[in-house]
Amino acid sequence: MPIPGTRSPKRVEENTGAAGLTLTETDLAAIDKILPQGGFGARYVEGALPTWV
Repeated sequence: MPIPGTRSPKRVEENTGAAGLTLTETDLAAIDKILPQGGFGARYVEGALPTWV
């Protein structure tokens, strides 16, 4: 999934290319093995987010 908010043209190109990526069942199984509970962690600590988020 493309990540918005990138700061360089190279990263925009990478993120745009990621939108066309198709994960296989093997890919998904490998991800599930590494992260069986899904993604975790927050980008920002609680209290550091702007009030409009």
